[in-house]
Amino acid sequence: MDQKAPEINLHTHCCRCRHATGTIADYAACAHQAGIKILGFSDHVPFPDFEHNPDRMFFSELPDYIKEIEDAQKRYPDMLILKGLEIDYRPILGASFYKEEYLDKLGLDYLIGGAHYTPAREGRTSRWCSYITPMPLDLLREFVDLSIQTMETGLIAYLAHPDLTAVSCDRWTPGHAALYREIIDASLALDIPLELNAYGLRKPYVDTPEGKRAPYPWRPFWEMAAEANVKAVIGMDAHRPEDVSSNYAEVRAWADELGLRLCEKEVVQKILARKK
Repeated sequence: MDQKAPEINLHTHCCRCRHATGTIADYAACAHQAGIKILGFSDHVPFPDFEHNPDRMFFSELPDYIKEIEDAQKRYPDMLILKGLEIDYRPILGASFYKEEYLDKLGLDYLIGGAHYTPAREGRTSRWCSYITPMPLDLLREFVDLSIQTMETGLIAYLAHPDLTAVSCDRWTPGHAALYREIIDASLALDIPLELNAYGLRKPYVDTPEGKRAPYPWRPFWEMAAEANVKAVIGMDAHRPEDVSSNYAEVRAWADELGLRLCEKEVVQKILARKK
């Protein structure tokens, strides 16, 4: 497999999220130049109450975000450009909130799900799901539960970076295997693909007793996922315009080596069918 850019990438951010660079026009231009056929924008979902506000656009910016995507659609009519968001699911809001506020009112094409924060509850503020090293299994338990709840909404095209917490796991243990297996089982039961995320390969490597490795994708997780025959999607998780194709060949080689069942085209077909 020597293809250097994906035909499809549905995981793209922009400068509005405050931890990425480049405008939507910049990402669309890079994707067009790289030969990407289908590009989906999925910046982090903003909330009216400003929850998780430091790393996402304001809720009031959504109309401008949509307009910029629509402008890119007009500029590149030969490339299918889709409007989406990456949602942090907050159970207190319920699935209907996401459907009504984002899919229905904004007319988005799709949502992807990505757990980043544990829910606030019982007077405790939400917690970042990663970067607590070594990760306690109770925090991993919350990440797994939230990931499964996100899939159970039935609203997402796929679950982004299901192994995000690997950045803070210093070794693979039976406890990790049992918890991550629950995400895999839910993916199979709910027919929600899991994302093999390329962004982790662009982040600083982490030290473990076995040596340095990328924060994610975490090979033990994906070996288990491949053995279970889950459906998988490669997502570039671009936070710079040039990253709409960065590391694709490396991640695709992983997928081919492990025998993962890639289904990006099927995901797009479902997104388009939902629009009709």
